[in-house]
Amino acid sequence: MTELENTVANPRESESISDSELLPLFHQKPELAWRIFIDRYGDYLFSFLRSLGFDYDQAMDRFVYVCEKLSEKHWHRLKTVRYAGTYGELKPWLRQVVNRLCINWAWSEEGRKRLLKPIQRMGKREHRIFELFFWEGFSPTAVEERLRLEHFDNVTLAAVFDALEQIHEELSEKKIWRLISNLVRAQRTIALEDINGGIYAGLEPIDAAPNPEESLVQEERARTLSSALAVLSTQEMLLLQFRYDDGATDEQIAAILKLPVPDVRKSLKAALAKLRTNLG
Repeated sequence: MTELENTVANPRESESISDSELLPLFHQKPELAWRIFIDRYGDYLFSFLRSLGFDYDQAMDRFVYVCEKLSEKHWHRLKTVRYAGTYGELKPWLRQVVNRLCINWAWSEEGRKRLLKPIQRMGKREHRIFELFFWEGFSPTAVEERLRLEHFDNVTLAAVFDALEQIHEELSEKKIWRLISNLVRAQRTIALEDINGGIYAGLEPIDAAPNPEESLVQEERARTLSSALAVLSTQEMLLLQFRYDDGATDEQIAAILKLPVPDVRKSLKAALAKLRTNLG
């Protein structure tokens, strides 16, 4: 590992790298430069979008679009910047770019919600699970109920969990998703008293005023899920809580629970396997 990479590994030390030093790095080590850029300017970009009058969801959609445009063609836009400004920072340039891209958004088809490229390669059922979970905020059991109502084949709660894990694995390779997850989590405060009950609250079936027969089915599913969750350890429940209620990445869960990332991945897979077995 080079001296620069060692510096970037420590977020506090990476702050010593100026924007004037960062720009040439996009030609030499673009992924490393992008990580520094994201850590430094992600919150600023999102806050600037909010200052333009967009609500949280609107700002988030445009934030995704801006990051996609900045990173497209191997970070071509950032590679063309020759000068970091009078005080060595990119903020004036970024404000111009964001304003211009917001205009493009408004006058093009880009303004509609779009599936991220890794998700586009998946099947129709996975597309719908992504939309329901990440865009509409449905819990896994609510996703299962909605898919049944929409007449998807082979819908089980275990299949929904499997699809969500597949989606998380794909998104973990996208630097942009790491930042989006951090921004979403920054809007939430996880109180200790909420953790024990949170996973049950987050996994409640949707309330759509079902008929008596549907009510019995939903009650039976809720009992089955509660029984399946009851045999999990506290750590396994926390893992599921952070993953499916809070949308946390492996790295974020590791930081919260003070565990190595490989242990989080291994424990999460084991918890899902146990849950699948208990769900039958």
